[in-house]
Amino acid sequence: MIADEILVQRYLAGERDAFRQLVERHTPALFNLAFRLTRDREEAADITQEAFRRAFEALPTSRTDLPFKPWLFQIAVNLCRDWAKRQRPLALADLSRAPEEGEEREDPAERVPDTQPLPIALVEAEETRQALQLAIEGLPPAYRAAIVLRYMEDMSYQDIAVALGLPLNTVRTHLARAKKALQTRLKAELGG
Repeated sequence: MIADEILVQRYLAGERDAFRQLVERHTPALFNLAFRLTRDREEAADITQEAFRRAFEALPTSRTDLPFKPWLFQIAVNLCRDWAKRQRPLALADLSRAPEEGEEREDPAERVPDTQPLPIALVEAEETRQALQLAIEGLPPAYRAAIVLRYMEDMSYQDIAVALGLPLNTVRTHLARAKKALQTRLKAELGG
């Protein structure tokens, strides 16, 4: 796979297809981040598109010596923050959206390979997943963003710091506090 930075250089050299490759590569992760921060598919799609539009326009005057992915995620996080400010007084955790009529909620248990696990194991796994999702949604937005970037997008602490525009030690603190809060809530809900 061609590195992002090489694709950026190719795009800046006039190869328009290079930016398309960046969009294809990062759209799923960027949409996932935006959806987890907004809990609204339409807003997440708009934020994803706007993040790429802004990156496209800013690339010719940006520092290309810095990694592309954290910079792109920083744009998306800032757009999510702006969206959240416009949504007040509701907290982001209160914005979960129920499926619309005719739309089905995806059940991760349906994607489990048919290895004949005991039904109780499936129920317990689903309860744990739901409890974890609710616990993550209950985190303050800054902690939630750090958790999503670290554990769902597999970004390094340094890349998270860039994406969130925070000092590295603040990212470490956010992650430590978020994990502690998740642990406390999950122990209470799942009984240790």
